[in-house]
Amino acid sequence: MNQSPTIHVPTKRTDEVDWANPLKRYIQTTYQEDPEKYADEANSIHRLRQDMRGAGKDITGRDLLYRYYGQLELLDLRFPVDENHIRISFTWYDAFTLKATSQFSLAYEKASTIFNIASVLSAIAATQNRSEPEGLKRAFNFFQASAGMYTYINDNFLHAPSTDLSRDTVKLLSQLMLTQAQECFLEQSLVKNKPALIAKLAAQAGWSYGNIVENMGDLISRSVFDRSWLTVCQIKQKYLASIAQYQKSLACEGEGKYGECVCRLSVAETLAKEANKLSNNFVSSFSPTVTQTLPPDAATSLQDLTKSNLALISEKNNSATKDNDMVYHEAVPQESVIPPIDKLNAVKQMPIQDLYGHNEIQKVIGQDIFQRLIPLSVHESASLYSEEKAKMVRSETERCDVSNGELEAALEYMKLPGALVKFKTNSNNESRYLNELASPTSEVKQWAQLIKTEEQKDTIKDLQMTLNGLKSKAKEVLEEVSLTLEKEQRDYDGMKAKYGDLWTQSPSKTVFRQDLLDHIESLEKAANSDQHLLQRYNQYLSDIMILQTGENSDDLEKIFAEALASPNNDTFVGGRRVSNAESLLDVDTSKSEEDINTKLHKIEECLSNLNKVRKERMDTLNDLKEKTHQDDISHLLILNKKSQNIEPQLFATELEKFSPYRNRITASIHHQQALLQDLTANFKSLMEGDEAKTLQTRWDHAERRRREVCDRLRKAKDSYLEVKEGLR
Repeated sequence: MNQSPTIHVPTKRTDEVDWANPLKRYIQTTYQEDPEKYADEANSIHRLRQDMRGAGKDITGRDLLYRYYGQLELLDLRFPVDENHIRISFTWYDAFTLKATSQFSLAYEKASTIFNIASVLSAIAATQNRSEPEGLKRAFNFFQASAGMYTYINDNFLHAPSTDLSRDTVKLLSQLMLTQAQECFLEQSLVKNKPALIAKLAAQAGWSYGNIVENMGDLISRSVFDRSWLTVCQIKQKYLASIAQYQKSLACEGEGKYGECVCRLSVAETLAKEANKLSNNFVSSFSPTVTQTLPPDAATSLQDLTKSNLALISEKNNSATKDNDMVYHEAVPQESVIPPIDKLNAVKQMPIQDLYGHNEIQKVIGQDIFQRLIPLSVHESASLYSEEKAKMVRSETERCDVSNGELEAALEYMKLPGALVKFKTNSNNESRYLNELASPTSEVKQWAQLIKTEEQKDTIKDLQMTLNGLKSKAKEVLEEVSLTLEKEQRDYDGMKAKYGDLWTQSPSKTVFRQDLLDHIESLEKAANSDQHLLQRYNQYLSDIMILQTGENSDDLEKIFAEALASPNNDTFVGGRRVSNAESLLDVDTSKSEEDINTKLHKIEECLSNLNKVRKERMDTLNDLKEKTHQDDISHLLILNKKSQNIEPQLFATELEKFSPYRNRITASIHHQQALLQDLTANFKSLMEGDEAKTLQTRWDHAERRRREVCDRLRKAKDSYLEVKEGLR
């Protein structure tokens, strides 16, 4: 089948516009920023428009137009381009009447750009080689995409300032594109031997062209559309209707309805003759130079198509009529009584958002040119979103803290993992824990080092000798003063007796004598206090002497080892009695420890898993904090700036992307609870076992011995410091 010519829509022309300066002025006055910081962005949108003006009728031209339109949509979210704010006069020429129309409206600029996208899509579809399957498929898709663009103009831009953008015009253009897409689908179906299906497709296409013919009359009379468009649609209406009747006749023949078959062939032949007649007239009236929206060979192509179609139908009609007359003898019904052919619509408008694939559209539009420029309202919305993120992070942090607190409390209650040390042995089957108990504590070593340092400064003995010397000297002075006062009193008494009232010298004041008595009493009390200190010092002298040897001395190590190895009351260890002559360090507990190894392993495995779970939970929380810190939805807020009350829904949608982190935290909390239950059960099993009880008794005894030594040494240290302070 020859390729039927299709119509494409002319594009609108536009005059040059200065984008840069008006935008920079608005940035300076409204955003209060240095406009030169955004000079590159302003020049970029200006260059995009320049490129769009020269867009060709091909894929590259489509992408240039769509890139400009996409950036206009983004720009509209930041800049109010209209008569009252940013005044830019957009002048476009009507695609059909060529009349110029100017407006300060950005909506007009966008509608005109979309119109050109639709027109370019129609041109791409019309120039496809439909004799090839891929070309036919592309034409089918591009016609539907073009129809979607015209419908978008009709649905979103009211009060069209020019004829080409009016609702009547774009609705008719959309219908024309869809009908041509239906025609492409029909061409694809003709290769299949399914006459009933083809008849329905052809009937739909012929009917659609008939509607176009009816609605195009007014636009033709106003010289909007080229009259050749009307002629082409009229020819195709008849041509496709004849195909529908012809294919339906073949279906009737297959069903044995020979009378109806002949009737439909007769109708098809009549329609084919009308189509052929119109095409013959069109050949003489068509001028390719005047009508550039049709292929140069449009008239001759239609003439050939209708001619071959008429010949095919006439031949079939003659053959079927003859067969019916001679063989089947069925009555041929009138055209008015045969049922109309069902129509099957195989096309639909392609929405503007489906023009490109999800990954393609970002490449075509590119990055938001003014992405650095954030409106104040978007800053405020972003702050609200940040607070929502902060609430979520605080909530998850609190959950993690509570879970960590529960874990720490449980471990502290069971004294884990420290409590397990008592049940572990080294390679020589000698308790590491007992070895630790047999060594001085770090605190004791600090005391020893302190006393050693104090003794190096001045010893207790030296202080005692110095103090004794001072006391002796004080005593001598007080005795001498006492003798002097007694002699003075005797002399006074003698002179008073000798001279009587003639002796006027006063005796020594009583206060002097009282002071002397007080000093003597203080000296005696000090001596008693010193004696008490020395008694306490002597009480702990042996321990003090050990501490004086320093933190690394053998004597200090020895006192702890002897405490654990010293005779004591009998103790039950590992199920047997340890006599007071046997050292705790020498008890063989290998059998007991072998029995509890399995329980220890289970507990340690639980502890290891708990640590892993806690680490994974905190790592997840840190990842959540980092992701929320990096998250920026300013671009989305800008894109949805004109939507009313979108924030709650948008925030909820965006916060949903953090659900995997929150779910992992929840899972870790549940996992921890299960592990804690296992740990508690295993620890209880360990501690309630006979082996553990006997070993615990042993450790309790050793710990008590060690505490006793530490208490002794603490008292010795305190006594030393008290005595030394008292002697100074």
